[in-house]
Parts: sequence; C-alpha cells; structure tokens
Amino acid sequence: MNNSLTIIGAGAWGSALAIALSHKFDKIFLLTKDKASSDALGKQHSALSKPYNQNIFIGYSYEVISHSKAVLIATPSSAFGSVLKNIKDNVNDIPIAWVTKGFDPETANLLHETFNHYLTGHHPCVISGPTFAAEIVEEKPAAIVVASKDKKTRDYWSDIIQTETLRAYTNSDIVGVQVGGSVKNILAIAAGIASGLGFGANTQAALITRGLAEMTRLGVALGADKVTFQGLSGLGDLVLTCSDDLSRNRRFGKELANNISTDDALKNINATVEGFKALKLVLKVARSNQIEMPICEQVLLVTEGKTTPKEAVTELLLRKPSQE
Repeated sequence: MNNSLTIIGAGAWGSALAIALSHKFDKIFLLTKDKASSDALGKQHSALSKPYNQNIFIGYSYEVISHSKAVLIATPSSAFGSVLKNIKDNVNDIPIAWVTKGFDPETANLLHETFNHYLTGHHPCVISGPTFAAEIVEEKPAAIVVASKDKKTRDYWSDIIQTETLRAYTNSDIVGVQVGGSVKNILAIAAGIASGLGFGANTQAALITRGLAEMTRLGVALGADKVTFQGLSGLGDLVLTCSDDLSRNRRFGKELANNISTDDALKNINATVEGFKALKLVLKVARSNQIEMPICEQVLLVTEGKTTPKEAVTELLLRKPSQE
C-alpha cells in the first residue's frame, strides 16, 4: 500500500511538518518551486533546529503526487492559486489540504473559494491554529485545527496531522478558521509595534482583545460562526502570534516601531511576512462589507509611511469611547 505524502512548499512550516510527520510515512516528498530552490535548501531549513530525516525527499517536480496518498500545500498565499492550477490534472481523487494562510491576492477570495474553482471534485480542507514551526520540530506539545465542511475529509486529515505531541481538533467552519489565520498576522504586526515602542502588558492585552473583536466582525460578515473565534484558530492563534518573537509578523512590527522603513524591515526579517501581504486585501474585503477594523487600518498607515507608529497607537487610544 502506498504510504507517501507530498508537501508542496519547503518553507519553515512545510519543512517542520515534513519532519514532524516523517515517522508516519514511508516517504515524504517536499517540493520547492524550482531546482535552484531545491539545491539551496540543503539538509536543514535555516529556521529549524533539526535536519530533514532520511525519508524526506526534496525536489520540485509535481510528478511525485501520483505516488502519494495525500497532498499538503504549504506555500505562501501568493503562490496558492498557481499551485492548484499546476497540480489539478495530477491529483485525481487524492485528498488535498493546505496550511497556507491568507486571502488569494489575485481575487481577494478566501482560499477555499480558489480551491473550489480549480478542484471541483474535492472537499476543501484547511489546517490552522496556534503553532510555531520551530516548536513543532522540537516536539513541544501543541494543538491545531483541521477545518472542512465535509466530516470525512476533516477526520482523514486530523488523523494524518496528529502526532504524539501535536493534537488535532476538527471544525466544520472553514470560513472562520481561514479568517482567523489571516487576520491574526496583521494584528501581530500591531502587537510588535506596541512592544517595540516599549508599551507594556496592558497595551498588549487591549490590542489582542480588540483585535479579536475586529477579526470576529469580519468573519461573521463573511459567514463564519462567532464561536470559532473563541477557539484555537481564533483567540489561540492570535495570542500566540502577538506574544512571542518567533512570529515574523510581530518582529516586523518591532522593526517598524524603530522607524525603519517597510522595505528595510522586510529585508531584515528575510522571510515571508504574511500579515503585510494580507493587509490591503483584508481591508479591501472589510470595506466592501462595511466592517470597521481600526487596528488594521492603522497598521496599513504605518507601513505606507503615512503615520508614525507612536501616532498610530495614540490614534487608537483617542478614538471616541464606545461600548465593548
């Protein structure tokens, strides 16, 4: 019986999952975008503390999908649509899920809508929640959410993703889980700005709580269940990403707080900052649904150089008092 898994995307998260799941599969095919990327990757991802196991095979050809029992997409959101377009003729009835965060930059749709466009015969499934790649590799206990409207699909993937140190929870609210996974990255930039300015725990608690309100408002407007945002993929992921410097988004915010330009801050992080990529898209969707997202709006103004980090926080505090 075929017991191989293909993971498309060999960034920190794709690499971490390959290592974490390698004991459950005979082979894991970890795919980069091209030969140069495969050659550059070497035997260990630079952001992780462990090398790739012997049964992880790094390559760039989608042909290996036909030798796999499942496919997991772990690319940035900007590559998600093109990956689906390239694999749609290879996958047949092979189950597919993704850990990609964000909205589709081509269409401003949630990724399950892009998925449905290319793969009409499959049930979309997203895996999200409070997990840092570096800690997953080190087998520090964590929990993660597997979301699909189809029970059989989410049960299948929760069985694949669960390990002795990674507990999988299932959820039918694929919209809510995706909104949480995208918006939390923007809010983590705000938390990084506040931290970089030297503000304390009070500020962080306020940002997380009011950020959760923004996230929930947007999600509910798009058809999500309000309760989802109180769970692992909402509040859980938000607390994690806002609270620890393993978060690239939070580190990016701290760079901005030091009055470093957006371009230089991105160079200093030297990895995908999904919150920055998602920022304009999320606000475009929010405005079209007439949803107020004041924290996200201020983050945008800071990244565009239209306000200083200090002015952004002051503006949020000076907003007209309102009922919680």
